[in-house]
Amino acid sequence: MSPVATVLYEDRMQVGAGATFPLHDLILKWVANQTERPLWELQKLVDKNPRNGVSKLLGDVPKTSRIAGGGCLILLVDRDHIAEHVHLQKNAPDQQVIEAILRKSDAPQKLTIYFLHPNMEGLLSSIEDYDPTLPAPLKKDPNARDIILKKARTRPAHLRDCVRSRQPGIAALTDKLIELCRARP
Repeated sequence: MSPVATVLYEDRMQVGAGATFPLHDLILKWVANQTERPLWELQKLVDKNPRNGVSKLLGDVPKTSRIAGGGCLILLVDRDHIAEHVHLQKNAPDQQVIEAILRKSDAPQKLTIYFLHPNMEGLLSSIEDYDPTLPAPLKKDPNARDIILKKARTRPAHLRDCVRSRQPGIAALTDKLIELCRARP
């Protein structure tokens, strides 16, 4: 089964994490809830590719066609500093930032871009707001971040949906993946 999408993440995968990347796993959990497909099947349909930084993520954009293969390429990137990386003002409108990234692609029709607002810490704050029993992560601590994301994945769907409602980029990304996965029998 070839993937319907590859998601490039700005963040990095922890050393020793095996094949897990908790942000991707959380996103697939939202997709699983809506498609009623098992996680193992979704993991085959949607590849993850954590890039360890904006520069590496943007460096892959000119290779969209190769990375996407027969599917599409999706970027999930922190909104707070991406504009400067594409030579725009920090407060440039989202659409202007998206257009600047698409211009770098060899296959812009296969590329979709979503933002975490304002960044990963904003997502973690959204998680903490809906479930105060989860510990607040230490700033920029990838291990604490991963623990929170793993725990959030196990929470009831209605609680996870509260996070989704506060992160429009996550909501749009999961909606796109739901659409792609439903189209694949």
